[in-house]
Amino acid sequence: MKFQLYSKNEIKERPKRRLVTVESYVIGNNAPSVLICPGGAYKFVSDSNEGRPFAEKLNERGYNAFVLFYSVGSGNARYPYPMEDVARAIQFIKSRSDEFNTDPNGFALMGSSAGGHLCSFFATQYERFECEYEGKTYSLKPKALVLAYPVITMGELTHKVSRNNFLGLFTGKPERDAASVEKHITQDYPPTFAWHNKDDKSVSYKNSVMLEQALNEKSVKNEFIYYNTGGHGIGLAEGKEAEGWADRAIDFLDSVF
Repeated sequence: MKFQLYSKNEIKERPKRRLVTVESYVIGNNAPSVLICPGGAYKFVSDSNEGRPFAEKLNERGYNAFVLFYSVGSGNARYPYPMEDVARAIQFIKSRSDEFNTDPNGFALMGSSAGGHLCSFFATQYERFECEYEGKTYSLKPKALVLAYPVITMGELTHKVSRNNFLGLFTGKPERDAASVEKHITQDYPPTFAWHNKDDKSVSYKNSVMLEQALNEKSVKNEFIYYNTGGHGIGLAEGKEAEGWADRAIDFLDSVF
């Protein structure tokens, strides 16, 4: 089931907010939830291979899942709009934990490619987006992250289309550094699982290496897996070297929850 995340008045303020929705894959059982942010270079939301299949896999392993259709496209993907969408989705899901029969305190983010940047960057910035929602304030800090071939840096090794959509065409080093996840890791950063293919021609696997190094420097729990082949955007990687990564990722979530 799909839910709109913004009110009529909020959509009136910025009409493209009407496109921001969350799709529920709920099993209940007072189980933890995972909010999934598919990739798509901040240009589109790749639900068919990085949304629904991930949600169904999480359901099989006992997790509730939600797929976020966040702000994408020229102008619409500009910071902070996608970050606001993640915050609103978390607020929406937590505020309805009784209705969904989900654990309001058990919450993780899962993102692929540009969606991986959105999730990992949000984990450095979540406090900026905490505000009252329907009369209550909710913690927006995820308990864990799962990242598939993520964009991490906005610097030299970035995915340029993602950077242009998120930051705009004309940015300097200060703006790029401000949105580069590896430069904002603290000891309080959530436990993180990530995987990447070394032959990825779209998003260099060195993005994940940069994040892994930053997490290790701050002694943050993490697990990173690097596969030799598979390229980019392969979702569950069925029939490829990385097949089975999702179960390893969920094992990691189990160790956190």
